[in-house]
Amino acid sequence: MSSPRDNLPRPGPNGGFSPTELLAPRTQIVSDREAYLGQGRHDVGRRISEDQVELFISADVATSLQQEFTQHTPEFVALHDVGPSASLRLLGSLAGAAGARVQRLSVRRQGHGAALAVLQFVEMPLADGTPVRVYSTDVNADAAVRTQVARVLLAFSRLGVLLVGDLPSHTLAAQLAPLHEALQRGPWPNRDLLMVPLGTGSTLAAQGAELAGQSPVAVHVTPRASRPKQAWAFISGSWNRLHGMPGGERALPTELTLAVPRPGVPRPEAATQPMELAPLPTPAARPAAPPPAPVALPMPVPGSTSWQAYADQCAQIKGAVSCCVFDMHSAEPLAHAGGTPRGDRLAQQGVALLAQVNTAARALGLGAGRAEAGISTASHHLLLREVPGHPGVAVHLVVSATIGNLMLARLQLERVEPPK
Repeated sequence: MSSPRDNLPRPGPNGGFSPTELLAPRTQIVSDREAYLGQGRHDVGRRISEDQVELFISADVATSLQQEFTQHTPEFVALHDVGPSASLRLLGSLAGAAGARVQRLSVRRQGHGAALAVLQFVEMPLADGTPVRVYSTDVNADAAVRTQVARVLLAFSRLGVLLVGDLPSHTLAAQLAPLHEALQRGPWPNRDLLMVPLGTGSTLAAQGAELAGQSPVAVHVTPRASRPKQAWAFISGSWNRLHGMPGGERALPTELTLAVPRPGVPRPEAATQPMELAPLPTPAARPAAPPPAPVALPMPVPGSTSWQAYADQCAQIKGAVSCCVFDMHSAEPLAHAGGTPRGDRLAQQGVALLAQVNTAARALGLGAGRAEAGISTASHHLLLREVPGHPGVAVHLVVSATIGNLMLARLQLERVEPPK
């Protein structure tokens, strides 16, 4: 049975090594750093599953993303909400048409498991097979980080898209003002912004001209889009015009149902140069040594989280009858404690209620921060809040109105130590 030492040069009859063996060891030369790291493509983050990508950083989130975009120069589309939350619904429509899932890019601190921010996107192939991502700027992170990341995504995208709700003129101007300042201040490599009105859009032409100001950025306004497929037709059509002609190699599919590949279709990968293997002279009397076994390169693994222990602690709050910790992107329960309602129902309704809270906040011109809600019925109180330190994860607690108190339960829920 051969051992790893069989691949090493062997001493000659006199106990020494020949000069040829010493000067020509078995060597694997990798010319491409991306191939060595296993990425093989100029995209942000390392893929760990079909719908999960991770990026480990040492600086703040916005600065690290800007550095990644500058280094890899990927072409992507950024969808930004001005008013109601529509970007995530459009991503859901694109992915759902193919029976796929919206993908996530989790940005983590090097050496830590908790995500600092979670970006959602779908990936679709161009006509030449090159994958292109469509990001939403509705990022799961703290309010300050969310604003900074949205600016970076728009500034470094190939096409920035503003999905504009039916807002009063003064509210629209107030929401576009920070974007105008960022555009004037720079850096802003993007040269094309597209405004897609989801409402009447009667004042968008004037607002678009004011947004561009004296900058080199061109702002275009489309007709009203009342359905996701209309919005995507305008977005993909604008992308194709930027790249020459609709049928070119860099064209995006304009039909919403054909934009995202169905699960199971191989993901396009950039071609990499094969490793060069330097020959090792082998004496004729000795059989050729078997090739070295492939070495698996280590990949950072995020820390595990005991969501069941957290749910159990929340369920100990006075009057609690059921508690669910759930994923806000997939509406899947991560842990459940107590009786009815079931965990899956709490997760589904929790996602819907938090989405309504964010939509109402944006419609009132209040912006979107970390969503929380306390709702009372005749017999129960519903408490919803995002878990601090874990973007994209929330807890839904049901408290009996005859036993528990809404305000007291909320204070106790805030004091439950979130998982590390």
